Amino acid sequence: MPEFTQSIDAYVRESASLLTDGMSVSDLATITVGGMRLAIELLDRMNMENASKRAEVVSVVAHIFDLYADQCVPLIARPVWWLVRPAVRALSLSIAGGAVDSLVPLVRSAA
Repeated sequence: MPEFTQSIDAYVRESASLLTDGMSVSDLATITVGGMRLAIELLDRMNMENASKRAEVVSVVAHIFDLYADQCVPLIARPVWWLVRPAVRALSLSIAGGAVDSLVPLVRSAA
């Protein structure tokens, strides 16, 4: 799986480097969905079963969230953000887990 990790890391770095005016929630969502699609595509090539695939995709979302979510919050809102961040992270990962089943057919049809 080193190739998987390297590909995801390269995608995340490249996507973030294209943002010259800071990170917005919209940018984070775009990077996250793109990362999910890439992860599904790579995991499909490995013939991974769905439960394992879902877990890997959710870990990609967690990685992206941990890297960039804090950058989307204005400085003035940071005290509140630190309180709600764990709940927002858990909700994001839950949504990502459910979205995998919807994205798999889309990724396969595009390939």
